Amino acid sequence: MGFLYIYIMDLTSLDYMKLLSWLAYYKHGTILNKTQMQKILFMCYGSYYAQKNAPLFTDDTPKAWPYGPVFPRVNVRYNPSNPPLNLTDDDKKAFVKNQDALKLVTSIVAKYCRVSAHELSEWSHEIGSPWFNTVYGKDGNNIEINWNKEIPKEFISEYFKEWRG
Repeated sequence: MGFLYIYIMDLTSLDYMKLLSWLAYYKHGTILNKTQMQKILFMCYGSYYAQKNAPLFTDDTPKAWPYGPVFPRVNVRYNPSNPPLNLTDDDKKAFVKNQDALKLVTSIVAKYCRVSAHELSEWSHEIGSPWFNTVYGKDGNNIEINWNKEIPKEFISEYFKEWRG
């Protein structure tokens, strides 16, 4: 008796970058700048984590940078100067395998793709946000700022369980 093993590749931060960019451009007629990409991807990552107690992807984690939460791999690879390529059939099949993630990402992009980078940065810097708590501590008294520190998953989960984005 033989067994058939099917390897399903996990989607990466770069795959979700591609999806966010595609949705914003082809469904809403806008090209996300780097800041918008990072903040919207963080919203998707955090919301998914709060719902499923699992990360949306595992190849990268959000870090606290001066302008808010940043996924370094996406930061290096995302180029808003080029309109996104259309998704391939294989891309679409991969995203459809996780319907919950696809619905979540689609709704967050629809709601936030036209919000300015400035407004999204203000949101990510609010007192009590995962970024704020990572940079300044939950009590707001951390005086030794350590940029590029990973934003703890517990900060993300507790914030996004209450977030009404």
